[in-house]
Amino acid sequence: MNYKKYVYKIEQNVITIEQFIRRYHFEDKDKELLLATGRFLSEINEVEAWIGYEEKQVTCIATLGERYDRLLDVVMQSQHLLMAYSLECFAMEFLSKTYERMNETVFEETGKWIGEYHFIGDEETIKEIVCGKNLEEDSSDLSVNWEKGMLRPLKSVIFTAEYQNKREESGCHDCEKCDNLTCTFRQIITKNVRKPREVNVDAKSVAYSYGISRIFSGRKQG
Repeated sequence: MNYKKYVYKIEQNVITIEQFIRRYHFEDKDKELLLATGRFLSEINEVEAWIGYEEKQVTCIATLGERYDRLLDVVMQSQHLLMAYSLECFAMEFLSKTYERMNETVFEETGKWIGEYHFIGDEETIKEIVCGKNLEEDSSDLSVNWEKGMLRPLKSVIFTAEYQNKREESGCHDCEKCDNLTCTFRQIITKNVRKPREVNVDAKSVAYSYGISRIFSGRKQG
């Protein structure tokens, strides 16, 4: 399979800050910080992507790169939990917007859209993809690797998708059946909503508990 490389610039204006605040459970008072953080990240960051075209499906690889990982490490070391959590959330947004851009790219290349994303979690399959790559001659080497049981850079993703003839049939539409069990959007949609009378805790202690636990317990050090 030949992979073709693309570089996407995700502008801040494609992320609606009000929706971002609600989706990741920030507080309204955080809006100015989030706007500034999103503006900074969108200015310095580019998403590298590779699309492998086959007869019936595509294999898609996308990464925010090592620079994003290094930036998050610096923020984590500073113990600024809110900023670290916001970087995790913006990473999800940038990758999500990249899926949309890749969908448009596939249509431009093939005249077809890509269907539901099947995120790959099997180690052997990932190794086969990232180590057995066959890139086009005018493309640089794939900068995504499998190291110590995980993808590097950390903000990377690999998925496959079948072709679809209609755009409305493309993308993910059924979060409960999606095989990417760690996706933030899936977690939020399938999460049970608590009734107000059941809440009897200090809001500051749990405001970002989900994201912070992902940051500090989910990241493996290399």
